[in-house]
Formats: sequence, structure tokens, C-alpha cells
Amino acid sequence: MRQSLRFRLLTLILISFVTGWSIISGFAWWRASAQADRLFDIQLSQLADLLAVVTTHEAGEADLHQFAADLHQSSVKSQPLFQVWSADGQLLIRGPGAPDLPLSGVTTRGYSDEILDDERYRVYTRFTPGDGHRIQVAQEVASRQMQLHVFVRGSLTPLLLALPMIGLLWLAVERALTPLKQLAAEIGARTPDNLNPIYDGNIPSEVFSLVQAINALFGRLQISLKKFSRFSADAAHELRTPLAGSITQIHAALDTTDVRERQASLQQALHGLSRLHRLMEQLLTLARLEPDAAELTFSHFDLNALAVDVAAEHAPRALQKGVSLEIAAPGPVNFYGVREMISIVLRNLLDNAIRSTPSGGEILLSLLPLEGTIRLQVEDSGGGIPDPQKRLVLERFHRLPGTSGKGSGLGLSIVLSAVELHQGTLLLNDRESGPGLRVIIDLPIHTKRWL
Repeated sequence: MRQSLRFRLLTLILISFVTGWSIISGFAWWRASAQADRLFDIQLSQLADLLAVVTTHEAGEADLHQFAADLHQSSVKSQPLFQVWSADGQLLIRGPGAPDLPLSGVTTRGYSDEILDDERYRVYTRFTPGDGHRIQVAQEVASRQMQLHVFVRGSLTPLLLALPMIGLLWLAVERALTPLKQLAAEIGARTPDNLNPIYDGNIPSEVFSLVQAINALFGRLQISLKKFSRFSADAAHELRTPLAGSITQIHAALDTTDVRERQASLQQALHGLSRLHRLMEQLLTLARLEPDAAELTFSHFDLNALAVDVAAEHAPRALQKGVSLEIAAPGPVNFYGVREMISIVLRNLLDNAIRSTPSGGEILLSLLPLEGTIRLQVEDSGGGIPDPQKRLVLERFHRLPGTSGKGSGLGLSIVLSAVELHQGTLLLNDRESGPGLRVIIDLPIHTKRWL
């Protein structure tokens, strides 16, 4: 099950919100607790100071019991325990609930924690100046904690009001994701042939790069579809012509009783079917060179040995036509590429050169090592290619004027695709020493040449 972006976003926001809320609440609780403890301790010290004043004033009149009664009737919450001891250790007065024994054995001024009747107490001890009365005031820790909780809960109440913000966060996320929903709805409602760019005027910046990538993809798809449509139309036309011609010649052979006419018709049908077979092979080769086609296997091989083998295959045909075919190559060249594709490149170049070179002409296949590259060059003494046609002959099904019956117009297109597959470059130049064509292909070697 795919996890939605909404769920992920809400989860991250809620985790961040709850974590932040917990940290703030914990800090607020700790800070409020510390302040409340300090306030309770100040309350004890103030009560001890008050007892010190009263003790100094009333000790001579022995009226401390009246003070105890007045304190008991006051509005002080959680009545503290207190004792007043004379300098010689006599208990002069004790408040309600205070024991007869000292609240704390501390003999210096300050705070201490004591256990009285199995209960924890916070005790403050101080002495009066002059006569040295010892005053001790104690407050039950449990009572302090109870008041502390009431105080802290009151302090944290505003933070609890932030919890309903979770619902507002949900609404905010839903609103923020609305452009994505609209974008998905727009793309989903498109027909397969609608590859127009998506309007990006109201797209949030976070989605803008995605929309740009989709629009770029639509543009590439439009170009690919146009190329495919053109290729399909051209391929259908090229396949239909030799097929229709072969069928016509076969019917002519069946309808005639003349042996010579039948033989001529069958020969023409065979020629058309051979052309059709070559055309099919070249179309399959182009299909393999298309992007996203079956993966081609790159490997190391000797480019020099491959060139010699391909030249040897074409030598009989060149000899039959009276054309000189030579090869000039260095020692072994360790090349990294698709051996089958480079073989097709060599075959197509030599096939074109032999076809265009008249009897008595010459063809030179050479390999020239350069810095980091190998230059593959095929030079012939044929009619060459006019400059305006040099770019056009690299397109599929384009044939030079006057050669409509020769070739399929795919050879140089296949060569260009294979060269681009190997990240190389292809250049068509005129022959320097006379009429003819020189095809220059520079291919990166990827590895050092064999020495």
C-alpha cells in the first residue's frame, strides 16, 4: 500500500507539534515547580522572620500563646508548624500540631528536610539577635506538592488550549495539497494525444520543478511521436514498393508461357524481395539503436581486426566491380563498444562506397589513432555528395536524386545512430585528391591502445 503525501506530511507535523508541545510543557512544569518551591520557602522564611519579631517583642510579656492563637485563626493556607526555643533549650511556644521535640536538629540558620510522624517536612531554622531564641517553622511536603500541582495546572492551561490546533493543522495540510489534487485531476483528464504543456501560472514553487519536468517530458514525447509517425509512414511506403513490385513480377511469371520472360520476371521478383529483406534488416537495426530498446552489450575488442574482417567480406564484391579496396591501420586497437554495431557501421560505409564508386576507382579504409580517440575513415573516388545534401543524407529514407532505385536510404542514418551510441562524431567531407566522398568518424577509445 502506497503511503500518501498527506499522511506523511500530517505525521511529521503532528510529531513535531507533539514533541514541541511536550518539551515546552515539561520546561514550563519544571520552571513553575522551581518557582513554587522558592515561593513556599520564602513563605517559611517570612513567617520565621515574623515570629522572630514577635518573640523579641512579646517574650518579656509571655504573650506568645496569644500569637499562636492569632496565627491559627489567620487565612494562611496549609498551617505551618512552628516552635520557639529559648537559648537554654526551653520550648517557649509551639504551634498547633507541632511536637514537643525540635522540628529539626539543625543548629544553623537555613533549610532542611525532615521526617516527622512518617511525613516529610520542609523546615526553616533561624535565630533572633541578642537573646538567641531559636525559631523553627515547618511545612508538610505533601501539602506543598498539592498546592504546587494546582499552581502548575493553572500555568499550563493555556498550553492545553493549543491541542485543538491539530484540527487546524489538518485543514491547513488539506488546503496546501489542493494544487496537487488539481494537477493530478488535470493530468488524469487528458486524452492520450493531448501533450500540450501544463499551465504553471498558479503552481506553488515546491511543485513548479515537477511541472517543468512533466512539460519537458511532454515535449520529448511530441518529438518522438512525430518522428515515429514519419518513420512509420516512410517505412510503410518503402516496404510497399518492393513488395508490390515482386508480387507483380510473380504474377507476370505465372501468366506467361515464355521461358525467358518467366525467368526475367522471377529475377526481378527476387531482386525486389532481396531489397525488401535488406530493408527489413536495416529497420530492425534502427529499432535496436532507438532509446529504451533492448540493452546493447559493450565489451573490449580489437577494432583493427574487426576492420580487416569486414574489408575482407567486401573485397570480392569490390573486385567483381573493378574497384580497388585498401585498408590502412596500425597495430591492434583495444576499443570499448558494441562490436556488432561497429561492424554494421563498417559494412554500411563500405557498401555505400562500393555502390557509388565506378569501375577503376579506389576505396581506402583507414584507422588513425588520435589523442584519446580513434578516427575511422572511409574514402572513395565516386561521385561524392553535394554540400546541400550532406546533412539530408543522414536522415532516414533520404536518397540522393537519381539513385531512387538503389539502396533504402537508411545506411547513413544507421551509421549516425551507432556513432552517437558510442558518443562519437560523424563528418561528411569531399575527397581532397579528386571527386569522391570522405566519411570521418571519431570514436572515444575509453582505454589506452595496445602497444
